[in-house]
Amino acid sequence: MYQLRTILVLVFLSAGVISWAASPQVEKLESTVVAALDIVYSDCCSELTLDEKQVKVREAIESNYDLSVVIRRAIGRNWTKLKASEQGQVMDLVKQLIVKAYVKGLDGKNRPTVTFGKVVEVSEKRMEIASEIELDGKVYNVLYRMGLMESGWQIYDIVAEDISVVSNYRQQFDDHFRKGNGAELITKLEELLKKEDLDEEIKL
Repeated sequence: MYQLRTILVLVFLSAGVISWAASPQVEKLESTVVAALDIVYSDCCSELTLDEKQVKVREAIESNYDLSVVIRRAIGRNWTKLKASEQGQVMDLVKQLIVKAYVKGLDGKNRPTVTFGKVVEVSEKRMEIASEIELDGKVYNVLYRMGLMESGWQIYDIVAEDISVVSNYRQQFDDHFRKGNGAELITKLEELLKKEDLDEEIKL
């Protein structure tokens, strides 16, 4: 099973983007990826602290995509087990965790590259964008599942090496809520955020 950093480093990221499909949605993915990685790697942001980079990366991603779409799908039916006062807090903490894992996961690594491939129109409101990501000499197949919503085209799942991010984390949320509650989940997320190194063994 993919662990936190491995999955999240693959999710929204790459550099040196190569697109073989002239699609507005591919272009949108490309621009988001480049903007986020420029914050991590470009000279203009080299003086920023890791915390400052995390803030800017989140702004870059959320200016184009609603991270809550993927998170809500991952939480699934457990969303109703959270109190109204807990839902917003859990959403924000998971977003922070995603961005921190991204920035920390790439710190000290060479800038990854991605090649976008085939775009499959599943229906009028669903499409899939295939890609290959090269990171530290390894190539990963990543499929972006997109849905047309009121807010426009959004990523609702990412399948990395045949493993769905949503399904993977839904299982972890399900496991938590079999015995735990919303308050305990918030505590767990807050503890994860305090860790300096989000290693690959950390689970939600």
